[in-house]
Amino acid sequence: MPGPAYLVVKAYEEEKRRKEFEEWEKFNPWRLRQVIKRLEQQKVVEIIDGVVKVTEKGKQRLLKFNIEEMELKRKRDGKWRIIIYDIANLKKTQREYFRLILKRLKFFPIQKSVYLTPFVCDDEIEYLRQVFDIGNDVIVLKVYGFENDQVYKKYFGIN
Repeated sequence: MPGPAYLVVKAYEEEKRRKEFEEWEKFNPWRLRQVIKRLEQQKVVEIIDGVVKVTEKGKQRLLKFNIEEMELKRKRDGKWRIIIYDIANLKKTQREYFRLILKRLKFFPIQKSVYLTPFVCDDEIEYLRQVFDIGNDVIVLKVYGFENDQVYKKYFGIN
């Protein structure tokens, strides 16, 4: 008959396995497949024999950003980026963090869920979409101009 130490270890292992299973139950399989497909299209991951592997491009991208230290480079291409999002109350925490990061990156708030920047930010926004699982809730419009842009140019220190 197994001793008490064996039974404790076995109970611990079963509890650990149960918690891991509960963690995986939280994921929406359809959404997970969608995200993996998008990452595969971007050549960030590759699927080999049913196993998802991070590519070299993916590894570089993972190392590229740290949310706390993220900043926009003042790189311009003549277009304005208008970030529009409609993130459901079920993802309220993600929405609040996303908004805080946009403010910290000095995006100009046009409305509560509409922000503006003249700087290239495609990679940063895509990274935030993936981290916060808000890919379909965020739209980036790229426009060449709009009314009264002098106010915004002054805000961003550009002419």
